[in-house]
Amino acid sequence: MNNDTPITAFFYQNPVVLDREQHKNLRLQPSATAQFAAKNQAVPLLAAEFPEACLEYPIVFNKGQDGQWLALALTGLQVGHNAFVDAKGQWTARYVPASVRRYPFILAESDNKQLSLAADLASPHLGKEGEPLFDSQGEPTELAKSVLQLLADFQTQAQRSSAIAQQLEQAGLLMQQNLQVRLGERSAVVEGVWIVDEVKLRELPDDKIVTWFKGGEMAVIHAHMLSLRNLVPLLERSQPEAPRTAPQNTGKAQAQ
Repeated sequence: MNNDTPITAFFYQNPVVLDREQHKNLRLQPSATAQFAAKNQAVPLLAAEFPEACLEYPIVFNKGQDGQWLALALTGLQVGHNAFVDAKGQWTARYVPASVRRYPFILAESDNKQLSLAADLASPHLGKEGEPLFDSQGEPTELAKSVLQLLADFQTQAQRSSAIAQQLEQAGLLMQQNLQVRLGERSAVVEGVWIVDEVKLRELPDDKIVTWFKGGEMAVIHAHMLSLRNLVPLLERSQPEAPRTAPQNTGKAQAQ
């Protein structure tokens, strides 16, 4: 995994702060797909999503050059390929991570820490048809307000997720590894991700375990560890087995 990839680089090509005059005719298209994520081997994940996400995705951690931790749902085992986006651009898993659902919108922070609604203007999700983001007076519509609330919640949860990962690091629980997965003749390696060291976890003092159990950190850890069992199913998605050619019957049918 690339440690210097910023969060916004996962999907966003041209994120721009929305202006009530300049973008007053901008609308959210009704039938956009997840094609924007088709080349993402992983997507950001919130700690609050672990209970659902661990049932379908391997969950790992990544540390950026700025020292900030990020949880990731692995969506492919080859660089540039998302095994959960099909040929029609549809996301095929039951649970879709919030980082995918919020697209094409994102929060932009100004120098004075003020948050504004921004969107990827390169996205096919936005155009001249669909639901408006601003009304005739240039005020945000209910859609825009709900998007802002979703993004604010996402940011709050993202900060908590990063803080939990930092706690794991400080406790010496995170180790960087290359994950190898094999199934028959199929195999793949995911390089440089961070996972919880189970041996170090067992060595935690009792008071830390109790504190983390009550604070919810242990649930995050267990969901992460359980999620790694999804590596083999992900390999099956990423490298589908070639269909076997049925042997031809060259003999003659006989009546009985």
